[in-house]
Amino acid sequence: MANRGRTKTKTRRVKARAVKPAKSKARPARAARTRPARSARTQPATRARTASKSPAADGVRALARRIVETTLSNDDEGAFALYAGNVESIEPGQPPMRGIDAIRQKFAGWRTMVSSAQFEPRRVCVDGNTIVIEWVGDCTLAATGKPVRLHEVAIHEVRDGKISRELFFYDPATFAQAAAESAS
Repeated sequence: MANRGRTKTKTRRVKARAVKPAKSKARPARAARTRPARSARTQPATRARTASKSPAADGVRALARRIVETTLSNDDEGAFALYAGNVESIEPGQPPMRGIDAIRQKFAGWRTMVSSAQFEPRRVCVDGNTIVIEWVGDCTLAATGKPVRLHEVAIHEVRDGKISRELFFYDPATFAQAAAESAS
């Protein structure tokens, strides 16, 4: 009886080997992965992807939509209304700015540095009291008329329905390089 079990095992192995196709050096064709068209992927993601679980989450999502709306319309006064009075703003290579007056000065400095700016939100994510927005902006330097493309990530921390802290991540050399190219 023990001998019979071995025979079956050997038979199964032989059959398994006989069924396997011969190895080929050519790789089999893979099924094509379908992705949405590029324009569909770059649409602003300002709507909630899942049902909110609390009114506070709805408020943060609404604030994210307002940030996008005021940026797209270049509405500085509308943007100032989104900030807490004691807001902290951090830009690359600069000391933190505190207070709404510092935000107003920052906006004024931006408007003198660029003659035009159009931003597009690539991704908008809301998690708890944090809003993260990936932006791509086409700007024109006021001093030279040189066009600049800016890739930026903005992180906004929300407290009591207002932006209490924001951090921006981008390469500040983008502007310096464009200004240097114009001077040459």
